[in-house]
Amino acid sequence: MIKNENVLGLVKKFNENKMSHVFLMETNDKTALLSDILELCKVMNCMETFQNDCNHCNLCHLIDTETLPSLKIIVPDGQVIKKEQMEELKNAFAYKPYIAKFNIYIIEDAEKFNRESANTMLKFIEEPEQDLYGFLITNNKENVIETIKSRCEIVKAIYSIQEKPISEKIVALANQYLYQLEVEKGLSIVYNKGILDENLEKEELIQFFKVLLDIYSNDFNKNYANKGFPKLTERELLKRIGLTNEMIERLNYNVNINLVLDSFVLGLEEEV
Repeated sequence: MIKNENVLGLVKKFNENKMSHVFLMETNDKTALLSDILELCKVMNCMETFQNDCNHCNLCHLIDTETLPSLKIIVPDGQVIKKEQMEELKNAFAYKPYIAKFNIYIIEDAEKFNRESANTMLKFIEEPEQDLYGFLITNNKENVIETIKSRCEIVKAIYSIQEKPISEKIVALANQYLYQLEVEKGLSIVYNKGILDENLEKEELIQFFKVLLDIYSNDFNKNYANKGFPKLTERELLKRIGLTNEMIERLNYNVNINLVLDSFVLGLEEEV
């Protein structure tokens, strides 16, 4: 069942024959969006009137297991989407779809096109076949190469994310890290190794920074100066609050965890 109302709106467009051939889908939850797009693929390819769990044919199973020949999902090869991947996609869809009605491709992390792959992709999307549809997923449309973005219909798909309660472990770890930074003055990326050794998941690391944000935002000097912490000026506090907010935002966009921690420390090392 499609959960996002804007993706659900594409069902209406499809039924009214007003569907664009290429969409750039901006989201805060790529996993949830991919699931919704696969559900949309079922609707588009259904030979009858689509119903959830109808079990009339094997089409939905092929889509769920990503084994439908006319459905291709592309993920970056390392840090980029490569030209060769786009050429393979073009070759795969050189023929009319079989089993299903349409050839459909989904490209994850569309911000990772490089110039060569983007140029190959342009040749693919500028004159789309009637039976071909594409969905490009990104967490920030502004990071997608302009020549690609300008040829897509942009759809924003935001999902509500229920956060788990912050554990005592995360709170203790954040306070320990804070002590290293502010009291022991361990402003070195070496100190981040201790955090990484905890094997924190991304969600836990976001919670870790949210604990730091709460500490800095809620009268830090009053609550921590009597614990041996130095008093911070207003500018120093604002800088820490800004940096911590930035780290939370970057983690939500799935950047490298090591780089986030290192840039946080390096940001604090700069003169206020």
